Amino acid sequence: MRGIRLRTNYKFGFSLLLCVFLLAGCGYDLEGTLRPKNLKAVQTISISPFLNHTNEPGLGRAVTKAMRGIFLRDGRLRLSDAPDADIALEGVLREYRLSPIGFTRADRVQEYRVVVRTRIRLRDKGRKKLLINQDLESYAEFAVSSSIAQSDTNRSNANQQVAVSLSKDVVSLVLEGF
Repeated sequence: MRGIRLRTNYKFGFSLLLCVFLLAGCGYDLEGTLRPKNLKAVQTISISPFLNHTNEPGLGRAVTKAMRGIFLRDGRLRLSDAPDADIALEGVLREYRLSPIGFTRADRVQEYRVVVRTRIRLRDKGRKKLLINQDLESYAEFAVSSSIAQSDTNRSNANQQVAVSLSKDVVSLVLEGF
């Protein structure tokens, strides 16, 4: 009987000690909770539709949708309508370029690189200050197929990859300072 009571007290003591360590914490911050010093008080961000100054249709919508999705998933800032937000993100797609990067033996293009140059501006609406004014370049590759429809799908997928890559770069730039 005494052995059972001793084992129960040991388990209780171990559990209590474990709870104390967990509650005390170690000072470790989970990823996605830190912000740069200049954004400590910022809670909300508005993301204006990206202006598309390229000849690639639908690219502005794709980038805007990806940007909002990445900020939502990150969770450090809440998306808000423009008048209510603490900071405002604006973007202009300035250049869309297709560069051939792979060729067949007959000198036909078999792979392209999509390059998109974008100007990003982040404004602190309360202090009326421009926090970021920077050009970014994103790219993705796609293969050319003998089927026009497949090549078009590959190009659309590459455009989507560029939108997601650009969005991740912007989140990193805004929330981590690089």
